[in-house]
Amino acid sequence: MQLMKTGIGLVMSAVLSIGVAFALEPVDPQPASPLTYSNPAYQKVTPDVARKMMAEGVVLIDVRSPEEFASGHVKGAVNVPLDKFKKGMRLEAVPDVNDKVLVQCRSGVRAENASKILIESGYKHVYNAYGTLQWKEPLVK
Repeated sequence: MQLMKTGIGLVMSAVLSIGVAFALEPVDPQPASPLTYSNPAYQKVTPDVARKMMAEGVVLIDVRSPEEFASGHVKGAVNVPLDKFKKGMRLEAVPDVNDKVLVQCRSGVRAENASKILIESGYKHVYNAYGTLQWKEPLVK
């Protein structure tokens, strides 16, 4: 019985430590759920890095609903709601799969889901810019 309790305790400790590791992102507030996607074509970038990339001409795709987008978005962002994402798609604002593309939502979770679809569609340089919650500058309407 003691061995069984010890084993359960070890499993629970491992699960808790893994959960904590996934939750630590370099932004505040943290995304709504852990961002765990891994692919050589995918990276997460802080809003400061995203802003610099935008200044260099990289397009920011906001995957929130049109209503969320209208309530406030990053200046220069293009709204393509997540429900429009389908495997094999090409973004009108970024038709070349070799170009860099930034993806953003409210906290980073939907941006990660959209990033997966873009990579499955052939995009080679996809950056999750987390969400408008982490953006420190005023949003535009």
